[in-house]
Amino acid sequence: MSDEEVLIQSPLMYRLLRAPDGTLTLEVVVGGIAMYEVRVRLNADEAAAYAREGRAFADRMARAIMADPPFGGRSVRGSGA
Repeated sequence: MSDEEVLIQSPLMYRLLRAPDGTLTLEVVVGGIAMYEVRVRLNADEAAAYAREGRAFADRMARAIMADPPFGGRSVRGSGA
């Protein structure tokens, strides 16, 4: 079981998670026929944008990841947890 706190569980098929150290990670379900999860750790600018905008920012970032799952090489396969 993960020790990450779920901040957002979205019907858009993503979760925003906070690790005990405060790191934010977006876990997004991607794919078509074969669906899988990818995780992207938010950088400082993204974390600040989330602090300002909340769910609206998370929705936009999740959609960007869905459109381009490698997300500039920043995504990793989810743990399935």
